[in-house]
Amino acid sequence: MKRYLHYFGPSLIRRVVIAILLAFALCWVVLAIYGYLQETDPVERDRSLLTNGHALVAALEKVSEETEALTVISTYSDIYNLSYRQFKIPRVMLLQLNDLQGRRIYLSPEGGQHQLPAGQSQLFDAKVNGELYRVFHAKTARWDVMWAAPILDSPWFFMMVIMEMTVQMLIALPIMVLTVWLVVARGLRPLRMLSSLIADKNKDDLSPLNFSSPYAELKPLTEALDRLLSQLRNKIEREHAFVQDAAHELRTPMAVISAQAHVLTLAETPADRDVAEKNLELAINRSSHLIAQLLEMSHIDNDKLVAIETIDVAALLQQELARLAPTAIARQIELSFDAPDTLFNVVDANAVQSIVQNLLNNAILYVGEGDQIEVELRQVGEQMILSVADNGPGIAEADRERIFERFYRGAGHDVAGTGLGLAIVAQAVARLNGTIQLSTGLNERGCCFIVEVPLRH
Repeated sequence: MKRYLHYFGPSLIRRVVIAILLAFALCWVVLAIYGYLQETDPVERDRSLLTNGHALVAALEKVSEETEALTVISTYSDIYNLSYRQFKIPRVMLLQLNDLQGRRIYLSPEGGQHQLPAGQSQLFDAKVNGELYRVFHAKTARWDVMWAAPILDSPWFFMMVIMEMTVQMLIALPIMVLTVWLVVARGLRPLRMLSSLIADKNKDDLSPLNFSSPYAELKPLTEALDRLLSQLRNKIEREHAFVQDAAHELRTPMAVISAQAHVLTLAETPADRDVAEKNLELAINRSSHLIAQLLEMSHIDNDKLVAIETIDVAALLQQELARLAPTAIARQIELSFDAPDTLFNVVDANAVQSIVQNLLNNAILYVGEGDQIEVELRQVGEQMILSVADNGPGIAEADRERIFERFYRGAGHDVAGTGLGLAIVAQAVARLNGTIQLSTGLNERGCCFIVEVPLRH
């Protein structure tokens, strides 16, 4: 019994075939209803009658001889009624041609001896031989033309549409099902091969699959898998490098703390003890700052820790500038701020906070006494632009390409730092789908960092 159970279990091929059957049934119903509504729609019927009637009138306007006019209208009558008989329509069209004196020149043979009644409008309903017709009536410079189309019962139309659709569907269904069955069964072979290739990989093997799919539809899947493996490799490599760099950077302050603690324990005079305590405090502060920045970078790098919310970026800048104002005043730094009263944006609040704090802290830290710092926030189109410019010592051209790397600190300055501030800024900007540029600062000196972030409402 178990041998045959797999034939009744979940199957993609079976689901596709069942979906096709359901789709065919739904199409049959929809097309039948659509065909019925289209055939019985008075607007469509009148439009078709007007088109045919105007075509006949246009043909007769070029005819002046009675024999030629008789040939034209009889030809029209034969052509259209032949198609009616082929579709087994129970009644046919009636065409009548009179001259302007009312003398009848032609009436379709099916009309018998009855004269089609004239109407007051171009389209009207009339009875002929006890049957209801929709009549088109128009005159030319020489002829009086009437074209009567039968108004058929709705049940007849519905049965006609159902029979026609059923025959077409019964012919198409087995062909479609068999074709899809064969194509899907064959098309799943590469997917099974890809599944086996993934299952055979070692848990530590993040190398590309190198699977060449014969089908274009599978190429996005294999490319996505290779891209995912590449992202995992890069993430692991970044984490290893980050841990190694962090350990290397922490080694120095830890060594200083250890040395100064040893010196402090051996200090013989209060002066020696004070010097050791100051050096120990500096080393501890540096370590604390480095650890705080490492945690901040780890927080920014964690995709799961996203705090999307609406914040007033202008107010955030004002708070940070107020926090740094005492330091700027103490160092006689001229700090200016230009921004609208409010500028709201729906963003990752932690990322914006990191950008603002690190750019402003760097500017305060590296400019000299009496220098200037200009902070500007503005909206341009759908972009929020933050710029922090100064006229300090600036960054050498040779160092500008690497300033956003982790733990990289350019030469030419003696300010203590970790080399993580601008790396955090770049990472936070990337998280916000923004861009950051470095250009020359105030008065052709210093630096100007320009951050552009999309505005979201």
